[in-house]
Amino acid sequence: MSARKLSRRAFLKTAGLALGASALACGGLGIAASRRPEIDFIQSTYGKENPVGNHVLITYATKAGSTAEVADVIGQTLAARGFQVDVRPVRDNPSLDGYQAVIVGSPIRMGNWLDEAVEFVRANQARMSGMPAALFTVHLENLANDENSRAARQAYTAPLRELLPGASEAFFAGNMDPAKLPLIERLLVRAMASQTGLPVGDQRDWEQIRAWANEVFA
Repeated sequence: MSARKLSRRAFLKTAGLALGASALACGGLGIAASRRPEIDFIQSTYGKENPVGNHVLITYATKAGSTAEVADVIGQTLAARGFQVDVRPVRDNPSLDGYQAVIVGSPIRMGNWLDEAVEFVRANQARMSGMPAALFTVHLENLANDENSRAARQAYTAPLRELLPGASEAFFAGNMDPAKLPLIERLLVRAMASQTGLPVGDQRDWEQIRAWANEVFA
């Protein structure tokens, strides 16, 4: 999940918890242990129809809802600038017809964007290459401004930059709420937090997010 490496002891402890969680799931709590709590896949429309055609699509992938909320705030901020904005989950495969610009966002899982977000960009590469496009990434590690953290962040989106070399990019700290994860993932997250210092809780900087939304497509 990051450039940081676990010690052997920490790895074994985390792996042991993973095996224990799996055994718990197989021992009678399988469905409950793996069931993901309800997630709000936000679908919003902001701003009035714009006669000059400043219609923006913001589409996002999310695991626990944090990225959806970031996308929604970006949409509200763009609308305040005069854009007409639709916020849609990428799982609905929204069409780019009628839009003059597009923003795609994803959280990081295991060091990568979610597959569905990457596939959306790949499927729409030709269209997106011909319009203003931007990407935002929500993550919880490699948040610092040192060289290693910057390199790790660039690695997150390297496959996307190959598809859209001219797209604007932003990286935002995310929100790790264990209550929104299935039991097995909750145990793993808590184990990783204790061993690696992975931040748990809401790390999102809404001022930073709004500041980027006030500058993108300027």
